[in-house]
Parts: sequence; C-alpha cells; structure tokens
Amino acid sequence: MLTAVRRDGSPCWNSDQAVESGGFRMRAAVVTRFGPAAEVVRVRDYEPPALGAGAVAVRMLAAAINPSDLVTVSGAYASRTELPLVPGFEGVGRVCGVGPGVTTVAVGDRVLPIGSAGAWQQVKTTEARWCFRVLPDLTDEQAALSYINPLTAVRMVSEFALPRGAPAVAVNAAGSAIGGMLARLLNRHGIRPVALVRGDADGPGTAGPEWAGVLSTREPGWERELIRLTGGGPEIGYDAVGGAAGDVLIATLRPGGSLVHYGLLSGRPLSARRPDVSIVLYRLRDWVHRAGHGELQSALDEAGRLVLDGTAASTVQGTFPLDDVRSAILTTQRSGGRGKVLLLP
Repeated sequence: MLTAVRRDGSPCWNSDQAVESGGFRMRAAVVTRFGPAAEVVRVRDYEPPALGAGAVAVRMLAAAINPSDLVTVSGAYASRTELPLVPGFEGVGRVCGVGPGVTTVAVGDRVLPIGSAGAWQQVKTTEARWCFRVLPDLTDEQAALSYINPLTAVRMVSEFALPRGAPAVAVNAAGSAIGGMLARLLNRHGIRPVALVRGDADGPGTAGPEWAGVLSTREPGWERELIRLTGGGPEIGYDAVGGAAGDVLIATLRPGGSLVHYGLLSGRPLSARRPDVSIVLYRLRDWVHRAGHGELQSALDEAGRLVLDGTAASTVQGTFPLDDVRSAILTTQRSGGRGKVLLLP
C-alpha cells in the first residue's frame, strides 16, 4: 500500500483505494528513443513498483528542466543512458511511502531525491539514502532549483578558483542561471570574472557589476580582448558549451591555466588539446557519488542558504503541468537564459 501526501504533509490518496475505485492515475514523462526532447518525450500512465527494503516513494511537487536533461534525452550520452528513461535530475517532493528498514526519512518529509533521473513523474521511487531534507524556508520552486546549479557552482569555485587565490577567470554561457551564480560566488571572494556570451554583450543576463567585462563571441577579435582584460589570458575558464566555443576558450588560457568543462550546450565535445594547460571534465555526480550522506546534506544546506540570500537564486520563467511537458521543453529551449522552467507533476 502506498499513501501519498499533499504539499502540507497531510494524506491525500491511498494507492489501494485508488486502484479499487479506478479514480487515480500516475503519470510520467518517458523517453523510449533518443532525439529532440520536444519530439521524443511522451507522458504515459504507470504504476510505481512495490517498495523494497531501504526504498521510498516521493510524491514530486516540482521538477526542473535543465540543459543537462535535454542533452541526455538527445542521446549525447547514449552509451551510459538506458532506455526507457524518465528524465529529470532535479526536483523536490514529499515522502509518501517508505519500505522496510527506512529510518532516515518519514512520510511527510519534504526531500530532494537526487542521485538519479526520474523527477519528471508524479511518484519517484528511489533509495532512502538518496533523499535529503530541504531547508524549511525554501519554497517548493526554490527547493526544486537548489541542487544542480547551486551545488555545481559552489563546488567548482571551491575546487578550482579558491586554491589559486584571486585568479583571472572567464565564464562562457555567462547569461545562464549557473553563469550568474558563478559570478556572484566568485565576487564573494574578490574575483570578478569576464563574461562570454553568444548574443549581444549588453544583454540583461550579464548587466550586473559582478562582471569585469562582457564579450560577445560573435564579435571579431573577442579572443584578443579577453586576453587583454585578463592580463595575459584567463587562469581559469568555466566552459558550459563545449565544441568550438570551448576549444577557443582553451586557446586563450595562459600557460598553467585550467579549463573546467561542465556542460555541453553545443552538443559537441571538445577537440582542442594543449600540453601546458589542464582540461578538467567536471561532473557534479562524480563528487555526489563519492561523498557521504552527512557531507551531502551539509552541502545541500549550504546551497539552500545561498538560494535564500540570492547568491544562487534562479528566476522562474514559467511552470507547467506534467501533461504539458512539450510546451515546457519548448519554453526552456526558447528562454535564452531568461529563467528556469518547472514541471508541477
């Protein structure tokens, strides 16, 4: 038997009763073949599996649509992605059922169920060890966006920028949500990065004082200007694009510099190589799967506090019901960094 809860924690349905009455359907966004997300994601009915030892069921309240989700659906990581797939690496929900032996969370707890895809459905079944409590002051919208971008930005600043003191830094896709987070976090440590954007250099996404300069990669000679602004080239380049854009950023690095490659917005891998610089393929999941539960909970609490104080906050452009996932995906693709899109399963 699975007992679900409303957003305030009170029971709202019982799966046995729902099946008997025929009045309840659970829905999930499912991918059965790789391709453009708006074309291949379909919403279907499903039944969550029985809860085994150590497992929990989480009634999803809000789930983010991130570029990493769309890239995965496209097939960029086909060799390590099994189909069928329920996308969604980030979201918030309430525990609505627990299996034998679960003591770390209880029915009614609001949690981030991380460590795997599956947020784009009404009930996500996962292991209790991958569920982390949410700061009570966070709204559901804030909580749904308090994991991937905030924690990635925190980890990349602490692991790569801070050990160098006050390095010269460049950030591409700077108008994105995570680009802004990186800039604000770096500013907290006295580092003003240079923003690289594919559109106009005077766009709203990079208009803040946290940037030392904004360069459009469409303008001829931007590479020379980046080297000038950074006093000889960036010591660190944060690359969310890959492909040609990432390759050119590698070329601008000063000797001994590092490119931190954490995204693939272009859909194309890096090809440039330089023996005098480091190219780091950064994946948050690698750290997440190494860290212990307590360390992860502390890190997520820190990320949540940064969301609350605005340092790691995201603008929400729109919310959509799960059955309108296609519109949500198209809105995400057209947003141009103006805000995040959430599904409300």
